[in-house]
Amino acid sequence: MTDIRLMEKKDINDVMDELLRLKRLNSEFDFALKVSSGNETEIANKLNKMIDNREDHIILVAEENKKIVGILISDVIFRIYYDPKYEVRIREFYVMPEYRGKDIGKALMEKLGEIARKKDMKMITAEFPSLNLIAINFYKNMGFKELIKIYSKIE
Repeated sequence: MTDIRLMEKKDINDVMDELLRLKRLNSEFDFALKVSSGNETEIANKLNKMIDNREDHIILVAEENKKIVGILISDVIFRIYYDPKYEVRIREFYVMPEYRGKDIGKALMEKLGEIARKKDMKMITAEFPSLNLIAINFYKNMGFKELIKIYSKIE
């Protein structure tokens, strides 16, 4: 049985490992997403701050047999010019390969939706590399549609 819950400080090392796996995967989509090395302390500090600031972040973990097998990190964004006024933007979403196809990603999304609804946040968006076809298909199957595009240039 998979337990979907809010991330706790005791989860930081496991979550960081999954984040780095995700980022290495992302780096395969574009050279601009090259993973830097040696910044584990900074990542841990950032995760600590996010846990302490639950008003601006929703961080979920999927746990199976005391092992973190999936993560979902999102930011709460105030949309001053638009309705709905609040958006929950998924920034990091990862399920370990050996646990995919078991509806863990869907369960993480459902829990996020439940939390967002309780906070009267009606819009959920997702950010991911534009060439990640797995993510594109996952979000389309969850009812998402393309909203904006972001272009980059490294000089």
